[in-house]
Amino acid sequence: MDNEIVQPKAFPNNLLQKDWTKRKLSEQCGQGFVDKVHDMLVRDDDVWIVTLPKCGTTWIQELLWLVLYDFDFEAARSEHLEVRTPFLEFEYMIHNDLDHALDQIEALKSPRLIKSHMPLALLPQQLWIKKPKLIYVYRNPKDYIVSRYYHSRSLGFCKDTNLQEFALECIEEESTVPSEDFEHVTEFYELRKEPWIFYTSFERMKLNLRQVIEDICKFLNKEINEEQMQKMLHHLSFEEMKKNPKVNHRWEFEQMRAKFKSEYENNNFVRRGKAGGYKDELSADIIAKLDDMIQRNLDYYGLSLNELLLLDGEVAL
Repeated sequence: MDNEIVQPKAFPNNLLQKDWTKRKLSEQCGQGFVDKVHDMLVRDDDVWIVTLPKCGTTWIQELLWLVLYDFDFEAARSEHLEVRTPFLEFEYMIHNDLDHALDQIEALKSPRLIKSHMPLALLPQQLWIKKPKLIYVYRNPKDYIVSRYYHSRSLGFCKDTNLQEFALECIEEESTVPSEDFEHVTEFYELRKEPWIFYTSFERMKLNLRQVIEDICKFLNKEINEEQMQKMLHHLSFEEMKKNPKVNHRWEFEQMRAKFKSEYENNNFVRRGKAGGYKDELSADIIAKLDDMIQRNLDYYGLSLNELLLLDGEVAL
């Protein structure tokens, strides 16, 4: 499905005072789905995960599910992650059935852990009013573009496109300043000090996963002992994540590959898990073009990439 320009029924003016009429919003699921999500019933004890695609979403999902469900590692290893913590947009993308698009989420017992890639203005209106816990994760755009490429090929897309060409297409798509991706992240970055929002980055998780786990436990009012922490650090290591079939989205991949019926590469969903891995895969020319695109967006907001990634100035990007 191609992305469609959509218009939500209302904007989160109670959160951000901005000229929303200038905010270009697109969603591959279309206007009908946007309207259904806008009217969705949000529970007070919901926990939401919002990210751009391939920004550490799976990593933070597994972390959050374990914290919410009292570090039940046996249960986590027994059921697919995307069943335990569903992707808001997935059912409609697969079945195109508006009437049942949210059935999986509505059937979940509380507390629900819900994932979405939708921007702030397209999320449920009750989210802005009830303000349940929400976790946002960002990642260096150069890394998430590389990760998106391999993810797309795993679904049978981009089969005639190499990585450098894919990156150039991303640069062209993000040529408008501010780009959709940067509007997505900066809206949540501006809200990062709200008590109901926890804002972090893939890079912070790589630097100090223990600290992020401790901070999230405090955010969710959960306690963790040293034995549980050691199990978390082991379970959430990329060596373990990579070989764990329950977090590699096989349940989703089977349905998407069946739907699109195209040849695909069998790339592991958890592929490298490396910060700065783009340096090994993108040409110097492409990196320079990406740096230019990123910097034009950062200049628009008066921010640095280190600020968006919550890193100090000495960390190399």
